Amino acid sequence: MISFFIKKNFCDGWDNVFWLILSNILCFAIIIACYFAGSWVLQISSWPEWLPITISILLLVLAAFGVFTFILSINDSCAKIADFKSVQIKEVFKNLKTCVKDGAILTGFFSVITFLAVVSVYFYLQMGNMLGLFLSALVVWGFLFLVLALQWYFPLRAQMHGGFRKTLKKSFIMFLDNTGFSIFMFFYNLILIALSIFIFLIPGFSGLCLSMNNALRLRLYKYDWLEEHPGLTAKEANKLVPWGELI
Repeated sequence: MISFFIKKNFCDGWDNVFWLILSNILCFAIIIACYFAGSWVLQISSWPEWLPITISILLLVLAAFGVFTFILSINDSCAKIADFKSVQIKEVFKNLKTCVKDGAILTGFFSVITFLAVVSVYFYLQMGNMLGLFLSALVVWGFLFLVLALQWYFPLRAQMHGGFRKTLKKSFIMFLDNTGFSIFMFFYNLILIALSIFIFLIPGFSGLCLSMNNALRLRLYKYDWLEEHPGLTAKEANKLVPWGELI
């Protein structure tokens, strides 16, 4: 299944390479604009010391909101690509109005869990003993667990069309039911991120969304097939699923 997924994901990306590039440009434009705005604010010496830092933090949150909103919109189009449909860049702008609310929720959610994780790790490490080291490691593993589960949020939202809470719950169920594959997708996406650093605009955010939508699409095919063939063990199912026929 993994080899089939890699082939499909590569072909879908190649067939829509220019769309992927344009989509990534939209996200990078937001990040770059907020970066220069934040740099300019920090250079203003006439303001009170706390004000530039406060504005920079607000700009960081605003950038996260803009990127999350655009990623959700891009992700909706990537779901169509994974379903063998054609997409246009104008759809990204068209979908924005349905992504603003979830973009704001995701910004707040990720901000809170990241802040709590960083503060907790710092606090426990300051204890300077084995208990503090153990607790900080526990927080890191808990945060990693969240990341592994939340990577399913974007494709589930696009393909199952549920609300935030319902989709979040499904993300954890998807992770627990496909732990090994979720870990593979985590490292696969890390490779895509590394490629994005060297190639800059490819695969980028849109490439990550496409890979997760393709991964979910294949998993949903598997679940549909298993419903038609009850009684198989997980090991038997992994060997017998006819991926070529399902696609």
